[in-house]
Order: sequence, then C-alpha cells, then structure tokens
Amino acid sequence: MLVFGRFALGFAGAALIGTGVLCSEGLVRVEVVQKAPESHHIYVVAPALLVPVGLHFAPRENLAEASREIRLWLPTIRAALDTLGESDDITLVEVRQPGEEVHVAKFGGSFVVDFHDTENEVHVSMPIRAISSAIEELAAAEPSAQP
Repeated sequence: MLVFGRFALGFAGAALIGTGVLCSEGLVRVEVVQKAPESHHIYVVAPALLVPVGLHFAPRENLAEASREIRLWLPTIRAALDTLGESDDITLVEVRQPGEEVHVAKFGGSFVVDFHDTENEVHVSMPIRAISSAIEELAAAEPSAQP
C-alpha cells in the first residue's frame, strides 16, 4: 500500500509540474459566437506554449517565405512587443460603425481582439510572451539544406 501511495504522489507531482510548464506562457482564449443564420458557440482555451512548439515542428519548407520576410522586421517587432509588455493597459484600435465594432487592446499581459456585428461575436486573447516566442520561432525557421 505504501508503494502505491508513493507512486500516486509521484504521478500527481509530475502532472502538476507538467501542467505548470505547459501553462508557463499563459493561455490562448478564442471565443466565437455565430448568431445567424444558425446559432453556434465555439469556446477554446489552450496553453499558449503550443503555438511556438507547433511552429517548431512545422515543415520548414512551408515557413521559409514567412521566415525570410519577418527577419527584416524582427528588430521592430521585438521593440514593439517589449514596449507593449512593459506598458499599462491600452486600447490600440477602436472602430465603431453602425452594426459593427472592433476593439484591439493590450490588457494585462495579453493582446486582445474583440469583434462584434449583428451576426457574429469574436474574442481572441493571447499572451504577449507567447506572441514573442512564436515570432522568434518563425524567424528561426530555415528550410533544411537540399542535397
């Protein structure tokens, strides 16, 4: 019985540590509500660490063009993300038209995009640290050498 208890405690500890590592970058939250023509509600919360890890395992040939293009802007992107990460909460873009509203903001440590119109509502929230990690992973993506 004592061995089973140690095993269970070890398993619970490993699960707790694994969850902590997986959520270390924060969480990505996506919520989509379609009101018409049919009502649908999609809600996804996922560890933000999956984004750069997914880019790491993506075929390099598929990321080559994006990687080349983003490398030119990398110093600007890094500076912008660092400044956003250190700044207070701020609204970056707010557009209001009859029947439509778009709001892009930095809230807490996340980049938040909200869109509302008469038929749809979309909310996306992603930690700035995870965006930075994903950008670095994309910039590092180089196609493997062809023989």
